[in-house]
Amino acid sequence: MEVLFIFTFRYSGIAKLPNDFETSDIVLRRDGCTDRLLAWPDASLSTKKSQFEGMIYNPVDDTYFVAQEAIKTSNSKIFRSNVFEISIDLKDATPVRVLESCMINWNFTSDNKGIEVLEFVSHTTSSRTYLLALCEANDCNDQSKPDNKGRILVLEKKKALFNNNCSWEHVGTLYLPSSIHFQEYSAISIQYEQLTRFPTYIAVISQEMSQIWVGRIEEISKAPFFSITSLQNNIIYDLPRFPKTVKTCTIQYCNIEGITWQDNNQIILASDAAKDDQPNLCTLLFFSTKLVELNEIHIHYRFIVINLFLLIRFLS
Repeated sequence: MEVLFIFTFRYSGIAKLPNDFETSDIVLRRDGCTDRLLAWPDASLSTKKSQFEGMIYNPVDDTYFVAQEAIKTSNSKIFRSNVFEISIDLKDATPVRVLESCMINWNFTSDNKGIEVLEFVSHTTSSRTYLLALCEANDCNDQSKPDNKGRILVLEKKKALFNNNCSWEHVGTLYLPSSIHFQEYSAISIQYEQLTRFPTYIAVISQEMSQIWVGRIEEISKAPFFSITSLQNNIIYDLPRFPKTVKTCTIQYCNIEGITWQDNNQIILASDAAKDDQPNLCTLLFFSTKLVELNEIHIHYRFIVINLFLLIRFLS
C-alpha cells in the first residue's frame, strides 16, 4: 500500500481563516496506509510562520528530514535554512517527535528565497549519505538576473561535538543544465526503487513556469559526488494549459509546489496556496486544497483528491 505524506504549514496568528495552510512538499511511502492528521509536537512554531518547505524520508534510520526555508540569524542581513530530523510513529501517543535540529551552513539574503526541497541520497562508493537541497532562486541568490542558473547544494551532516551544534555542511554544488530557463525552482524528486540505484531520473519543477524538466542523475567519485545531465531529447514539459485564444494557452496549474515519483514514468504533484493577485482559475484550485489541508502533516489515502494532486504520465 502506498502512503502520501503531505507536509503543510499554518500561518497561525496572521491566518485569514481558522485553518489557513499551504502545501510544502509530498513524500510517497510504500507501506501501511491511514488517514490521520499529525500535529507538530510542540508549540515552538505556533505563533509564527514555520517556514517549512522540504520534506524527505530517510530509509537508513526510518526518519524524515524537514527543511525550514530560511530563518533569521543574529545578523539581520543573513538568513539560514534549518533542518529538523523527525520520527513518525502512528502507534505513539505523540506520533511526531523532533530528534534533532541542525542549521545549514549557507547564507541567504532573504527569508523567502532559500531552500525549497530536500532529497536524501546514499553514495555507494564512499558509503556516505547526503542531502540534496534545491535553491528556490537562480544561483541560490534572490538578486540573480539570469534565469538558467539552477543550483542544488550537496550537504553532509556534521554531528554535534562538545559546545558545537550539529550542522549541515556544503560539500559541493550540482549545476542544472543551462538550457533550463526557469525563473524559480519549486521542487525536485529522484526516481529510484532502491536507496543505491543510480543512475536514474531526476525531475525538476518550476511553479512560476508551470513546467517540468526531467534529466539524469548519477554518482561520481569526487565532489560534488553526483552529476546531473540532460536526457537525449532534453524536453521541458508544460503542465496542462487552458486555451486562451485559438493560438495561445494560459497556465492552468499556477502553484505546483510538491513532486514525487509514483513509478518510472509517473509523477504526483501537489498545489500550493494561490496568491492574492492570481486569476480565479488559480484560486479555485486553492479552494479545493483548503478543504483537505487541515493540520501540520496529512497522511492521505492514495491520490483521490483530483484538484490537489495531478498524476502525470510520461517517458513511456
